[in-house]
Amino acid sequence: MKKSMSAVLAFGALFVSSAAFAQGVDFSTLDANQDGFVTYEEIQAAGATLPEETYKAADGNQDGMLDEAEFSAIPQ
Repeated sequence: MKKSMSAVLAFGALFVSSAAFAQGVDFSTLDANQDGFVTYEEIQAAGATLPEETYKAADGNQDGMLDEAEFSAIPQ
């Protein structure tokens, strides 16, 4: 029960909090060093609004970076 509740809460946080993020921010703009990944620091440096919990939930492989597919999965 706790795991399913956590999953629901994580998805809810991802969906609701990404509304502020959906202000025309695209992957290539955020990828400041053009390495093919977006870090949370790059998102913050660009002035984009995305809660860290949402970022971590989108990071499917938990490597601390979002590739373009992970980034695209954030509801916008």
